[in-house]
Amino acid sequence: MTKPKNNIIVRELVNKYQANCDRITEIADACEKEKRERNEAENAEFEALTRENQILQMKMQAAAAEHLRENPNAIEEATRMIRENSAQGQRTEILLVRDMMMVSDVNSGGIVPLNIQEIMRPLQEGFILDKVGLPMPTGLAGDYVWPLYENVDAELAGEGVELTDKKIKLSKLRATPERVGIAIPVTNQSLNQSQGILEMIVREIMPLAIRRLLNKIICSPNKVNASTKLTGPFVALKAKATTLSAVPTFKELNGMKAKMFETGIEGSNACWVMTKSMAAILEGTPINEKGIYVPMIQNGVLCGLPVYTSNEIRDTDGTEFIGLGDWRYQPMGLFGDIRFIVDPYSKARKDAVDFVLNADYATITVRPEAFALGKVAKVV
Repeated sequence: MTKPKNNIIVRELVNKYQANCDRITEIADACEKEKRERNEAENAEFEALTRENQILQMKMQAAAAEHLRENPNAIEEATRMIRENSAQGQRTEILLVRDMMMVSDVNSGGIVPLNIQEIMRPLQEGFILDKVGLPMPTGLAGDYVWPLYENVDAELAGEGVELTDKKIKLSKLRATPERVGIAIPVTNQSLNQSQGILEMIVREIMPLAIRRLLNKIICSPNKVNASTKLTGPFVALKAKATTLSAVPTFKELNGMKAKMFETGIEGSNACWVMTKSMAAILEGTPINEKGIYVPMIQNGVLCGLPVYTSNEIRDTDGTEFIGLGDWRYQPMGLFGDIRFIVDPYSKARKDAVDFVLNADYATITVRPEAFALGKVAKVV
């Protein structure tokens, strides 16, 4: 196990970091409840807390690096701690911070720092979000706000003619983080009999479930549930989606692109999103059936823009949609830490261990005009 002195230092760093995060959350909750901005005192406290947390993260990373140098079998040590705690009915907490994690025993104070890639693959892996260039900052705290301004026009004026005053309209958009989570109960018998089930849950199943949900939030033309504000750009566009043929034509799709660019969006990061089946159809469909055979999608490019696939853009009734957008205008942020709890208490009557993962994400469509949606007609 970690040396006692280093163990105490790491525990103190983690506790202080978590306390700071809790205080930041309290400030954000108060502002949201009272429907106001942070006051001067809260701003000063917020900035001090975030600065301190950055320093704490660096110290924790240094402690983790030192521990890993001295303990090359840290993963096995962490796994053993989780199994022993589960057998003894003790809870294990796993705190994920940036590029590292802390596996801690809440009763004895034992703690094992790990590199995050060693025990949980990055959540960006397998993301369509990562492929389309969607900004995804992590470790956020407080408010997720974007200041906006409207364009103003210059004017021609003759010599000595006074220019007309112009006003710049300022506004802002605010995204509210919402909890994303998953819980998987596993009986102690299954846990003891299978040497790989713990690792499979931590490394594969739970991160994959979160990835799939975030993909669905961003790409789906429907809300994940009625009350959520965590939606992608296509939800608002569904009712006014451009009507496309059962097999969309090059002219129709290029028209979608032209209409989006007419709004003034630069589109340097624009791309198409469609289902894998629709991409396969367009790869076999010529641009002009009467001319030289040139597939609509060539080398993953359609109308000069890259094509990425996600089956989440299909509607619940099977209707196909094709989305287009510049994803710089749909940032998604991870607030605070990913919280992973191994809980042997709540399912004790069933002799089961509850694996629970929670995280807070926020996303918002900064520029709705940067996105377009086409609805593919059903074959009658």
